[in-house]
Amino acid sequence: MAKRLIFIVEGETEKDFVKEILHPYFFSKNIFDINTFKIKYSGGGLSNYSHLKSDIIKSIYQPNTVVTTLIDFYGLPKDFPKFKEIQNLPTSVEKVDFLEKSIKQDLEQFQKQKFDNFVPYIQLHEFEALVFTSLESIYNNFESNKVNKAEIDKIFREFNNPEEINGNPNTAPSKRLLRNISGYNKIVDGVMIIKNAGLKSVRQRCKRFANWLDTINAKLID
Repeated sequence: MAKRLIFIVEGETEKDFVKEILHPYFFSKNIFDINTFKIKYSGGGLSNYSHLKSDIIKSIYQPNTVVTTLIDFYGLPKDFPKFKEIQNLPTSVEKVDFLEKSIKQDLEQFQKQKFDNFVPYIQLHEFEALVFTSLESIYNNFESNKVNKAEIDKIFREFNNPEEINGNPNTAPSKRLLRNISGYNKIVDGVMIIKNAGLKSVRQRCKRFANWLDTINAKLID
């Protein structure tokens, strides 16, 4: 019996991305029962860990189901489990890995049982990092006079892995896109650019993202 897959996402952009790009990917693997929904009471963003926790608990007990998340590290609320402890970790990858494990540990301690069907995922540093997968796809989506090509080219040279584009309020991926592409719309343009680039390209350049999909796949065939 095929398993069910549930995505709990941060906002409308992530929801559209999962439906437009990840649903077809899992359909190709004969996983057709997929539900994607935004965190309740999020207001378009994640403001409180308890809201996410509540949605996970409501989903996790459904039979034959794998539950995962898609939330941004950039702007993550500080009430996440063990959030203060990440300040002592040297890299952003280590911080996000630690927080993902902390979410799972918190749920299991709170519910007093193991949840092997839960795959917590926090995007480093935010969803918009995936837009920087393909330079060609960005340029094909806009008229040349709408794009600061010199700056976009510079970003691509600096970051071989788009997930490493940092989370500073001035230099986060979404801020760079808005600053360098006139009229950029994160929901419409972001998903379209990634779709045109292709999921294979995203997986090749964004290693944590690729590992997330591999982990989900492994859970689905357990």
